[in-house]
Amino acid sequence: MTDFSRKDWLGFRLSRLFRRAGAHLPELGIIGLVTAGEVVLLLQGQLIEKLVEGVPLWALALMALAPPVATGWLAGSLRRRREPAPELPRRLPFPDPGDDLVGRAAELELIRERAAESGLVVVRGPVGMGTSAVAIRGVWELADDDGKQRYADVRGPDRDHPETPLSVAQRVLRTLGRSPGAIQEPEDATSHVIDALRRTGRVLLLDNVSTWSQVAWLPPRVPGAHIVVAGPLPDELPQHIKPIELGPLDLEAGRKLLARHLGDEHAGHDPQATALVDACLGSPAEIVRIGRWLARNPKIPLRAVVDDLKRLSIDEKLAFVLDLSVKQLRPTAKQLLILLARLPVAEVDHQAAAALLGVPSADDAIKELADLGLVENVRMTRVRVTGAYRDAGAESTPREAAAWRRLVEHFAEQADAFAARLPGDDARTWFAIEDRVLLQVLTRGRPVPKTSRALGRIADALDSWFRLEQRHEDRLRAAEALAKAAKALGDDHVRATAELRQCAILLTSGDPRKARQHFNQAAELRVRVQSWPAELHLGHAAVLLLASRDEFTAVESALVHYGQALSGGDTAAHAIRMINVAALLLRRGQTLDHDGLGAEAGRLYTDARAVLFEALELARRAGDRGAEAHAHELLALAHLYLGLVFDTSSHLQQAERLYAETADGIGRARCLVHRAGALLEDPKHVPEEVAALLDDALAGLPPAGVSTALAHLRLAGLRPEHTVRHRAAGLAALAPWDGIAEPQQVSELRKALRHLKLVTLRWSPAAGRRWSRS
Repeated sequence: MTDFSRKDWLGFRLSRLFRRAGAHLPELGIIGLVTAGEVVLLLQGQLIEKLVEGVPLWALALMALAPPVATGWLAGSLRRRREPAPELPRRLPFPDPGDDLVGRAAELELIRERAAESGLVVVRGPVGMGTSAVAIRGVWELADDDGKQRYADVRGPDRDHPETPLSVAQRVLRTLGRSPGAIQEPEDATSHVIDALRRTGRVLLLDNVSTWSQVAWLPPRVPGAHIVVAGPLPDELPQHIKPIELGPLDLEAGRKLLARHLGDEHAGHDPQATALVDACLGSPAEIVRIGRWLARNPKIPLRAVVDDLKRLSIDEKLAFVLDLSVKQLRPTAKQLLILLARLPVAEVDHQAAAALLGVPSADDAIKELADLGLVENVRMTRVRVTGAYRDAGAESTPREAAAWRRLVEHFAEQADAFAARLPGDDARTWFAIEDRVLLQVLTRGRPVPKTSRALGRIADALDSWFRLEQRHEDRLRAAEALAKAAKALGDDHVRATAELRQCAILLTSGDPRKARQHFNQAAELRVRVQSWPAELHLGHAAVLLLASRDEFTAVESALVHYGQALSGGDTAAHAIRMINVAALLLRRGQTLDHDGLGAEAGRLYTDARAVLFEALELARRAGDRGAEAHAHELLALAHLYLGLVFDTSSHLQQAERLYAETADGIGRARCLVHRAGALLEDPKHVPEEVAALLDDALAGLPPAGVSTALAHLRLAGLRPEHTVRHRAAGLAALAPWDGIAEPQQVSELRKALRHLKLVTLRWSPAAGRRWSRS
């Protein structure tokens, strides 16, 4: 089905040439007029000389500049009018109900009954039976107000693997206006769904569900709302679920469906129409597809098609109907079908389809394919090859490689543009639709040459998006995929960036062992220290603080190299440098404080406070709210160590506010641990209030890390009845340091947890994590 003859290829190239030329007709027309005018003026040179005699020089300059300026303005206006920027709604609209369904009245009645009985309705049936159409129509009958309808298509961009339950839960939360980063497991989403739907009269439809395990976390009932699940669902369902099964259409219903495309005069009374429905096995999708083809070929008798179908097996019948449609495609539509079928992603938007072809618009080709049932439009302006059409070609051709490069460049440009507009609503909507597709682009098994830089731009944009949504596992997955792609393409620069990003993410999540491994891999790509980029020196400092025995001199050297590698005008980077210098001063002071040298420690705390105020000013000038929050966090700790409790509280409030605004849940959780530590310094503190702060902090912290261990240690002292549980959890949080060099803070925390002795502990994060005991 993917044969593309030279005639087809020539037709496609000519069509693409005409489309590209048509996209520039306004400019070409205007430039042609200007050129013709210039020729006329040149032929009338003598006249021009007479005309300009006595005209001031400034007037001549104005006359010379006016035509090109006007030309550019008019051409730009025409292009903007022709290609308006797409407007993305904040919430995806619910699909239209479509035409009245044929032969499904009983199933629609069952949907109403089951919704009234249990609130959770399951509609399942094989591919091609119209499961989605029935479910969508049923939802419209339950709630005909689009303000009460919520739709989530849970198909992912991977053709061969369904979305994970966690991914489905995140998509549902986003559909309901909740943050997907608020959950760590699918079951965490259950309460959010109940809160979003309770007594709202809304109906939530989860469409194209592959297996029950994807939605097993759904609540069985939500008061005052309904949930509808639709898809193949071939696995066994729980006993309390009574699915509405969709089977083949009966012969009479199938004949009526066929008559919608052929007319009653052809299908209404012709006995061959019934035979054709029988040959199509009662599948609505196949009846529609063959009906549309016959409508385009009215001279072909039904008997001929029926005779051909009767001689074929079931699998061959599906291929026969598809082949009939493909043979009638025009070259551009046929080439698009081939490219879409060979993509590693299952669906793309219309602009990406145009990028595949290398033309300004692919709407005509998409419409031609959709009319024949070869593709379907999903989630507004997205196109997906139907499940019946697959191309399992092993090797990509040079044409397909070039098309893939165009697609990757298109995604890189789009991702760059929308990442710059985060956290705006339009950017959030775009990433919510495309993030899984972009991940699938990064994880392509055999990356196409000359795409590494574009893949790096896609990964950068995804990192910004996933950080905003607090999806740290997806951040790590994107960085891993970029590192593998860059290694396969031999791009050491992009690979070093990806390895450093993995190092930073793992440091944040409390896994210093793996973080050091990725740092070492990045460093091996740039052997000479003088050739390291600034980010590598900063990563080196962080690794030394977290996974070494307090090598302060080496950390200081790494920060010096970092400062030397920065450009003078990079205010944000210099703010980060000063924050890390202050962190190093605090860390040294904590060590001295622990050894009983309080006076020397106090001087270091005072120096760190001065550096942090300067860093805070730089961060404000640079507009880096993350750095600003970090500076406030460390200022709170410096004031706490100096005994200035009021200033501590003030800076912690500022840090929490900024972390909340930048969606940094881990940073905010660290501040809660600091606040709990400050409260414990007050003899009049209320234990349950402090314990509540620590519980809130643990909800936002990763399972491993010093802050997590410290929170469990403090909770063990506040709630002695749960000491054993908190001791085990605290030691587990320190497990990543087992077998490697560890800072003194980790050693002391481990010792305190093992001996079940609660001491007053202080901790702060910057280029690593710090600890002290008073």
